[in-house]
Amino acid sequence: MKAAVLFQYNTPLVIEDIDIEKPKEGEVLVRIKSAGVCHSDLYVLEGATPVPTPVVSGHEAVGVVEEVGPGVKNLQPGDWVVTSFVWPCGRCRNCVRGRENLCETFAQVRLKGTLLDGTTRLRKRSGEEVRAFLGGTWAEASVVPATAVAKLPEGLRGRQELAMLGCAFLTAYGAVVNSGSVSPGDTVVVVGTGGVGLSAVQVAKAVGARVIAVGRNPDKLKVAAELGAEVVNTREGDPVKAVRDLTEGRGADVVVEAVGNDDTIQMAVDMAALGGRVVLVGLMPVGHKTPLGLARVVRGGIQIVGSYGARPRVDLPAVVDMVKRGLLKPEKLAGPTYRLEEINQAVEALRSGKAIRPLVVP
Repeated sequence: MKAAVLFQYNTPLVIEDIDIEKPKEGEVLVRIKSAGVCHSDLYVLEGATPVPTPVVSGHEAVGVVEEVGPGVKNLQPGDWVVTSFVWPCGRCRNCVRGRENLCETFAQVRLKGTLLDGTTRLRKRSGEEVRAFLGGTWAEASVVPATAVAKLPEGLRGRQELAMLGCAFLTAYGAVVNSGSVSPGDTVVVVGTGGVGLSAVQVAKAVGARVIAVGRNPDKLKVAAELGAEVVNTREGDPVKAVRDLTEGRGADVVVEAVGNDDTIQMAVDMAALGGRVVLVGLMPVGHKTPLGLARVVRGGIQIVGSYGARPRVDLPAVVDMVKRGLLKPEKLAGPTYRLEEINQAVEALRSGKAIRPLVVP
């Protein structure tokens, strides 16, 4: 099959013919119909998330099950599915306690570019191993755990933009619903208007919150406004003051930080109301440590919560259902669409801010 392979950090991806093995116990082989391009992938390409090379990146996709491994009962060839970047083993302490997004087995292999058993299903024609970052969906096919996919109902099949559900919208759902515990009538500020941030705007609106989107790209802020958010442009004054003014000095009940840098994390804390909650979903390079003014956190009784994705077996079907009911509109964020051979153009479209969520179609 053809795949976009990274051989060395900070170099262009190369389209290669590589071999993909059959799925093993508890796995499925998915023929990729479209895959999203996410900022987490950029960290892999730059080496900030140091997955060993050669590696195929891409970690959210929509596709068709082509083959199932032994022990897989809930899926069969021909099923349309969305793949998740979270892979629960279903057996570790966190999985059995209902916290499968924090699966201990998955955490051990996440940055190794392997499946849950510590091995990869990809090989160069020479026999050399090729790693896959959370599925390696920038390819014609991918092998992933069966626990990491959700079926699509007939009415949603064939929609390329649904690739976003497995990362951007799943992450947003986990941040807003699970970690943020957002209730109808709450004021939610979303800092960052990329794919995850604008997905969080939609999820928060869907649960009945008032939403304020904070960003610096006017085109993306326009999309946020079309999705029902009030908007604050960080380039047009003090964003903390702007949020305070919009909330009559109180601040937000929940702030979702979807950027991942020192300034925006402190901004999120400063925007929270007394007793408010700050949910961190933006990722930084591995090893980075951010300074934080703790006085406001302590005196304000502000909770700071890290949020990593959501539960693919529980929450991803809920996200799919919200799309089916028209509550979430991934088509507002997706595109442009690129062929697999144009993968480097898709990466540059995301890096430059010209696109919210480019899609790659093998």
